[in-house]
Amino acid sequence: MKDLLSQRNKAKAKKPSFRRHDSHKKKRVSANWRRPKGLQNKQRLHRKGYARGIATGYGSPKAVKGLSRNGLVQQIVSTVSQFDALDPKTDGIIIARTVGNRSRANLLQVAQSKGFTVLNIDPKQFEKRLQEAQAQKKSHKKEIVQRKKEQEKELKKAEESSDAEEKKAQDAQSPEEKKVQEKKEQDKLLTKKGESQ
Repeated sequence: MKDLLSQRNKAKAKKPSFRRHDSHKKKRVSANWRRPKGLQNKQRLHRKGYARGIATGYGSPKAVKGLSRNGLVQQIVSTVSQFDALDPKTDGIIIARTVGNRSRANLLQVAQSKGFTVLNIDPKQFEKRLQEAQAQKKSHKKEIVQRKKEQEKELKKAEESSDAEEKKAQDAQSPEEKKVQEKKEQDKLLTKKGESQ
């Protein structure tokens, strides 16, 4: 098994990245592999200097096909109950991308306790990232609360200043203007009473 894995690794090291013909020249042509079918196509004719095409020689041995680098069968896991059907000696775990951070941390704990190797996540780095994200979230919440308090203080100050300005304006009015204003207020009150009746 180890010999086959090392053989596969050697073959993969030499394997070119198979790109579609002329994908590097034309923007409309994607890099995804398509077999060249043109009659004069140099890549199809295996001419020297042209990109290599897909061939059976680049494939890995049948016994090792689909296995991870450690020689483990890759199993995608999204719930804790799926661990029961797996064997830690032969199966390597890939935690599904649809799983959220909280359940991901839980799955990592269960995998470590049962002795599974996790292929797509480094547990230490993941924990560090989680802690950083949580700290960032807390600081963000604090900032929002502080901003709200500052806005409330500013509103109070603005209200107080507007009240003070009104008082100043009233104090600055002459006695005649005050009488006119009081009359207007009384008229308003009278008209409201008349409408209600």
